[in-house]
Amino acid sequence: PPDLAHARPYLVSSIHPRPKKILMIGLATGTWGQIVAHHPDLEHLTIVEINPGYLELIARYPTVQSLLHNPKVEILTDDARRWLNRHPHARFDFIFQNTSQDYRANATNLLSMEFLALVRRHLQPGGVFYYNTQIARRSMRTACTAFPYGMRLHNHMAVSERPLDFDPDRLFETLARYEIDGQPVIDPDNARHRKQLRIMRERMGTLGNDEEGYLEDCESILARTEGFPLVTDDNIATEWVVPPRGEPAFEYLIEQVKDSDMPVWLSR
Repeated sequence: PPDLAHARPYLVSSIHPRPKKILMIGLATGTWGQIVAHHPDLEHLTIVEINPGYLELIARYPTVQSLLHNPKVEILTDDARRWLNRHPHARFDFIFQNTSQDYRANATNLLSMEFLALVRRHLQPGGVFYYNTQIARRSMRTACTAFPYGMRLHNHMAVSERPLDFDPDRLFETLARYEIDGQPVIDPDNARHRKQLRIMRERMGTLGNDEEGYLEDCESILARTEGFPLVTDDNIATEWVVPPRGEPAFEYLIEQVKDSDMPVWLSR
């Protein structure tokens, strides 16, 4: 069964009652696409992936290769922002994005206020945008500013124009029906599966203001990220840091690492 770190693609059902039409931005090796494609309530999954080489890779691995032939799945090779701009009338119940590391070049294109505004226009009423922020405080603050409602689930933000219908019980009901290529995700007779489900229930049971917890509401996020800049197309706030005038760049960078979203390896 999915453990807490790998449960993220299954959490769709905890924040949306019945996601029939889903957009996935980014396919990569297809693992999460395969999971979402088998959601019991799914009717159609559109996947936009910029790198066509992943399709050749997926075809080599039995655990994911059926994704390429799933009648519910449409895989498009394109840049996500370009595709969204070219399809202004496309609307989805759920938009899914497992974003790369926020400090990598061009990550801003999928994290900025401008991009979130674009995504927001493609959501059905009550639709949810669910995406990986890598727990970057700038990215989480941006999410909670761009949308009126939101919450953090592990390192993902779920945001919407309407109050989120967060229901952990619905998640576990869906997991009981979940099958991938005909194989149940959960075996109720397996002791390890039962233990993992028990841990998930405990962690999914409380939505509050715990920065270290699995769940956190936007009120808490906005309070603890006060002073952090929003991510915009112009400031590329997650990708670089500019030291104050006259301050040595390397020393300033090390200080920022101690209390920022920047990767630990920069301090070595």
